[in-house]
Amino acid sequence: MHELSIALSLIEAVEAKARELGIERVTGVHLRVGSFSGVVPDALRFTWEAATAQTVAESSTLLIEEVPLVVYCETCGGEREPQAGAGVACPSCENPARRILRGRELELVAIEVPQ
Repeated sequence: MHELSIALSLIEAVEAKARELGIERVTGVHLRVGSFSGVVPDALRFTWEAATAQTVAESSTLLIEEVPLVVYCETCGGEREPQAGAGVACPSCENPARRILRGRELELVAIEVPQ
């Protein structure tokens, strides 16, 4: 399960930012995860508690915004959201799209701290 290594990398980034800002505790971590990123949000949530143990983010909430796959179809000339399981095929003309516009994200967006 590579989500554990992703969670550990996220914690490293959160701890680095917390040190930089003089923050002792993080209560929430906000991520954007694309549906085509290869990351399973539920698996990442599952590993979060173990990954955050004895860190500034211990007992924090992991908040994930799931980003759908959006491609640009050159045949149709527009942005399209392929159907689940269809890969990058345009749902209108069924041709494979060459450009992925959204859906590969794995972004640390924000951290929450106590007030």
